[in-house]
Amino acid sequence: MSSNRTLGAVALLMAGILAVFGWGLVAPFAYEPVGPRAFPMLTAALIAFCGVMLVIRGGTDADAVSGRTMTGILMLSVTLLVYAVVFERLGYVPSTFVMAGAVALIFGASLIQAIVSGAVLSVGSYLLFDHGLDVVLPTGIMGGLI
Repeated sequence: MSSNRTLGAVALLMAGILAVFGWGLVAPFAYEPVGPRAFPMLTAALIAFCGVMLVIRGGTDADAVSGRTMTGILMLSVTLLVYAVVFERLGYVPSTFVMAGAVALIFGASLIQAIVSGAVLSVGSYLLFDHGLDVVLPTGIMGGLI
């Protein structure tokens, strides 16, 4: 079995687990138009679709992973862990700004590109979720500003 098919099978397993846990999310009262179940179920469907495509298409075995790639993966993992820890305390916009900027730097962006992409992503997605989809996000340290 190729590494692509293995990854596809793992993606299908993860999508199934996400769907099981996501289906159990029920809010005691309706505070958002789509409810808490919509995002994990949509995410599970997208992951499952990608998993099916990998299983069907297969492919050749991948080359060995270099040390630089492993360092990038480790840095991304640490960045996402820190993001999860500070998300509620700092709030959506500042924590997403820092996370997006750090990810941009890890992928080789310049400092200016990282700052601009972090600002656009954090503010743009906040406006989309908060004003467009009526999804309540933590305001954190910017509580009085937004």
